[in-house]
Amino acid sequence: MFAAIASGNPLQMSEELPNSNGLQHTVVLSSTKPKSYSHITLFILPNVTFPQEYIANVYFKISATEDFKLFGYLASEKPSAIFKVKLPNMMDSSSQDDGLGEIDMDEDYTGLPSDGSIKMDNSDGNNISQLLIGISIEPRNEGMLKLQEIRNQNKAATSSSLVLAKPNVNSVQITTAGQLAKMYPVLTHDLAAKIVQHAYNYLSGFLDSNGDVNIKRFDTWWDKFRKRLANDGTFLDEVTTE
Repeated sequence: MFAAIASGNPLQMSEELPNSNGLQHTVVLSSTKPKSYSHITLFILPNVTFPQEYIANVYFKISATEDFKLFGYLASEKPSAIFKVKLPNMMDSSSQDDGLGEIDMDEDYTGLPSDGSIKMDNSDGNNISQLLIGISIEPRNEGMLKLQEIRNQNKAATSSSLVLAKPNVNSVQITTAGQLAKMYPVLTHDLAAKIVQHAYNYLSGFLDSNGDVNIKRFDTWWDKFRKRLANDGTFLDEVTTE
């Protein structure tokens, strides 16, 4: 009924699990290369007619001893989802990771923030090939309520103030852009320059014969920029300024 595939690996089908505490299907990525990072695509098989009054909530766990955690859903109007999975490399002694892996929630579900990862215990050094995916087919209202609860939990977790540690100084709470610029003027200048350059690179492709750009193009750039920044702000490292 379902299938999953990790980037660059074989497709793996789900198996039915009767009498398994609510999880009717599971996928074990046993044929996947033993690595610590991958994008995993989960989808309803093309020949399956999925009832509109139900959704399939998607759960993950990396160890048989831990509980499944909810990360997204599939449904008739949304037959596939992509999850970004990252587990700490337990072989890297220089890693500063605290032993917890992360899975980015299904970005297609707007109720779950794409930057709101749920952490998973990986103290045993597991890899992607040992990841367990559980699928629970539930009445739509009940399933969506569970997703809403996860959304609320992540919203509460990310609403706290940003705290940055200045070298050789006790941790200082930073709550405004001005405070950030005062404490890190060089870094703030570099950040601003990269944002301006990114906008320039995009908008320069829409110049008219007079060298002007329609303001709507700027609005489009800003919308795209904010979404990309929320997904992975490290893309700014690739922007070069003159």
